[in-house]
Amino acid sequence: MKFPNADIKFSFEATPQATGFFEVEVNGELVHSKKNGGGHVDNQEKVERIFAKIGEALAK
Repeated sequence: MKFPNADIKFSFEATPQATGFFEVEVNGELVHSKKNGGGHVDNQEKVERIFAKIGEALAK
């Protein structure tokens, strides 16, 4: 997803032995990675952390 001041990428990789990997990048910075231990985006704190990074990028 592209915005004027931010390059936001959501990626999902299906895996046969797990529920898959979900990652979010904002301007090249990995802000959430299930694969690297971030788990599911399953609570408000994780959602807010992702939204905060998107908001920072859009404010530039």
